[in-house]
Amino acid sequence: MLSKLLDTQEQQLTLLLSLLEKENQSLVQDDMSQLQAVTKQKHELLDAIQQTDQALAQHAEQLKTDSDLAKRVEVLQSLLSECQQHNEVNGALVNESQENVEQLRRVVDQLRFEDTSTYDKDGKKHSSQRSGRGFKA
Repeated sequence: MLSKLLDTQEQQLTLLLSLLEKENQSLVQDDMSQLQAVTKQKHELLDAIQQTDQALAQHAEQLKTDSDLAKRVEVLQSLLSECQQHNEVNGALVNESQENVEQLRRVVDQLRFEDTSTYDKDGKKHSSQRSGRGFKA
């Protein structure tokens, strides 16, 4: 039974690694529909991994004392570490994307402000926050 749990955990972590690679591709390609699908799969898989972790935690002592099982746990820890590295890269891509969106928002706001500029009779530029209100036709 314990061996089966370790097999399940390895399959889950391998699948998570694959999903993280797909997530990375979606972020790089700006493919939001694929990103949403991958994110949903990832969250479901993380729930399953957590359940397997809880089942394995009940056998923590045996996993430490049995040398064959301990080696398998090391392999799983290595896989988990690789998943964490991929997740950090994806997180950095998300942060970069958010910064780009914020920068674009600032540019749009600035352009909108420039559109409200008016000129006086001497040709001097003035910013108007009224956007056309208060003028008589």
